[in-house]
Amino acid sequence: MAFTLHLYASFLALALGGLVLFMRKGSWLHRTLGSIWVSSMMLSALSSFWLGSSLLPLVGHFGPVHLLSAWVLVSVTMGLVSILGRQARQHRQWMVGAYLGLVGAFVGTLMPGRWVSAQLGLW
Repeated sequence: MAFTLHLYASFLALALGGLVLFMRKGSWLHRTLGSIWVSSMMLSALSSFWLGSSLLPLVGHFGPVHLLSAWVLVSVTMGLVSILGRQARQHRQWMVGAYLGLVGAFVGTLMPGRWVSAQLGLW
């Protein structure tokens, strides 16, 4: 269950994040898709804590990818706090940071031996 939620939330966030970053800021569409993106990012990050890290476990089943998940939770939260405080520049910086964390995690899933790379026939 956690894996399926994580997979769908992650791919939705990956696709929407790129769109939201390049569309006109402050528009109704930006705010609407941005809200969906925030929800999918939070679901993706939170659900990752129920998944084990077969690569380089640090503590228990937690590995380096879980540090990215923690980063995403912090940066998305700070991005929300920033925009609610009408600090658009800080909002943009936090949200770009969150998206880059997601892209980094996605690149990690393309490495040999990972499920996504196997499904895509990469390795």
